Amino acid sequence: MKNRNIVKQDYKLVNARYKLNTSEIKFIMTAIAQIDVNDKEFQEYEIKVSELEQKLQAEQNETRLKQFAKKLMSKPLEVPTDNGFIVFNWFSKIQYIRNQSKFIVRIDNDLKPYLLELRERFVKYNLKYIINLQSNYSIRLYQLLKEYEKLTRRTFTVNELQELLQVPNSYKKKYNDFKKKVLKVAEKELIENCDIFFEFEEIKEGRKVNEILFRIKKNPKFLHQNEPKLFDIDIPGKFLKFIGKKIKVKEQGQIIERQIISIEPYSDFLKIYLDVGTVQVENLEQLQKAILT
Repeated sequence: MKNRNIVKQDYKLVNARYKLNTSEIKFIMTAIAQIDVNDKEFQEYEIKVSELEQKLQAEQNETRLKQFAKKLMSKPLEVPTDNGFIVFNWFSKIQYIRNQSKFIVRIDNDLKPYLLELRERFVKYNLKYIINLQSNYSIRLYQLLKEYEKLTRRTFTVNELQELLQVPNSYKKKYNDFKKKVLKVAEKELIENCDIFFEFEEIKEGRKVNEILFRIKKNPKFLHQNEPKLFDIDIPGKFLKFIGKKIKVKEQGQIIERQIISIEPYSDFLKIYLDVGTVQVENLEQLQKAILT
């Protein structure tokens, strides 16, 4: 298996409609990540079962693997076109080789315009950011928002988003269930695992939520992974030990617990990035007092 982690998809594929569970999405994206930027045709891509187990965080046996492959081959995707839509499968074949404990897959040729020789409007992200996501809706929202990362916001009607995510009818009937089990879960998972996260605003017509505005933000938890200069002096000894700790903050007159994602030192204060929002403290002593032990 080629050691690649970058996934590139045409925006139409990102906005396609399909209903897959978390394991199936991760399997597909693992295959797509192996596509070489210079490929003009799809190759046969290998996915080792050991690699699959690591990504799915579950031990597999041949019966489960066969069921997995059959089920995945029965789940097509729908991509909108200028004058209608097209429906096809992700793979033209999924082969399992027992004595090598691996899959060999070939991506369906109908997907060539959406995955090969991409030059214009496409979405690019690192596979590592979705591997730890437990909700399939979180993965889909990450992909949809990654497309608009530079614009920093994206708006959907509730109906449009629910169709894209292929949520069950119960979530469509009860918006609060959709909010709790899809939006709030994704909000938490992205800020804990991904290079971008979001805050969302409900836009109402009367009492009904009609649209959702997502504000897309870079996650400071990952922002400085490859930019260590800002923290060369201070982070190792003073601040790094506080990352991931809980802190007490005051919000609307109440004391709330928030998790520290990153700390940015300035000359006369510290800016603390939290799982929701930011706060400022005057110095290290004030930060230590706010930490929950």
